[in-house]
Amino acid sequence: MPWTMRSMIGLWFFLVWPVVASDTASVRRATVEVVIDGDTVTLDSGETIRLAGINTPEIKSDQPFAALAQQYLEQRVHNRQVLVENATDPVDPHDRTLAYLYTLDGDSLQLALLEAGLASAIVIAPNDRHLDEYAAAETRARLAGKGIWGVSTYRPRHAMTMTPKDRGYGFVRGRVQRTVLGKKWLEFHLARNFVILVQRARWQQYFRYSPCRLDQADVVVRGWVSGKGKRLRTTISHPFMLERCADTGQSLCHWSAAAGRLTQ
Repeated sequence: MPWTMRSMIGLWFFLVWPVVASDTASVRRATVEVVIDGDTVTLDSGETIRLAGINTPEIKSDQPFAALAQQYLEQRVHNRQVLVENATDPVDPHDRTLAYLYTLDGDSLQLALLEAGLASAIVIAPNDRHLDEYAAAETRARLAGKGIWGVSTYRPRHAMTMTPKDRGYGFVRGRVQRTVLGKKWLEFHLARNFVILVQRARWQQYFRYSPCRLDQADVVVRGWVSGKGKRLRTTISHPFMLERCADTGQSLCHWSAAAGRLTQ
């Protein structure tokens, strides 16, 4: 991008963006003091910011590309001022601020990590403000085999082979064997020990198809695997997190094909 164009974008962020966004988001300047990992920073005020809309590999679990994601972000924001755009629902269960980060030139840090293949896009409703941009950036990185998309570690695991060791963020594939439409929760069982959970209220708010359409459907779900003992689950709140292989607009199903047949 020509320097003059970048300068104009930066000037827009300084003078115009805060006014335009004032009705929908809280936008402010802040200085990053510590980069904890690829998607979490601490400001000089002591506030912890979790970058909304993406997830990067975990440092504590020593996952591939975790250190690189941290270094990538650190080089761009450590001891520097950034623009902080609070998410719609700005506080996570760990009392961290959920926000979108930009350089003072107006470059999105989330987009940069996605384009480099150091993050995957996520949506935890209602925080889907920049979903289209993030999904497109992720797709470009995956098609190019960049970062996490170039190694087998992050390929979708089959639900039939899941064990308690597979807890944490990741991608799970399989066929919906059983559907349970409860009063508060919808359950989509991919295996005896693995289920996808969606609150009925969230389904009615965000999903644009009947849950019955998932019965016997091949799917790939992204999110955090949790559970006690051998019974595992992934809880989602937005359709982006669940890809239907028969009529997908995403490509996780195709990407996972190298890991084995979805129909097994």
